[in-house]
Amino acid sequence: MYMKLIWEIFWLFTRVAIFSWGGGPASLALMQREVVTAGWTTNEEFADAVAVGNALPGPIAPQVSAYVGYKLAGIWGAVSAAVGTTV
Repeated sequence: MYMKLIWEIFWLFTRVAIFSWGGGPASLALMQREVVTAGWTTNEEFADAVAVGNALPGPIAPQVSAYVGYKLAGIWGAVSAAVGTTV
């Protein structure tokens, strides 16, 4: 079950990275729709993830995806989400 969740996290964020155009900030709307539709987070929790991502240096899309992945499945969820976003 845990590995299935890791793969689901990876594929969701890979799809977001493939179908979004315009870089990290442009992908946030699609990312939000996907994770909220999947029931992984709420709009308020996603807004908190974006706030944390804005506070950190570096690209925002992998940071927000890693935050959501960590919330779902710990460190391996964060790794799979960040890798899926950057592939």
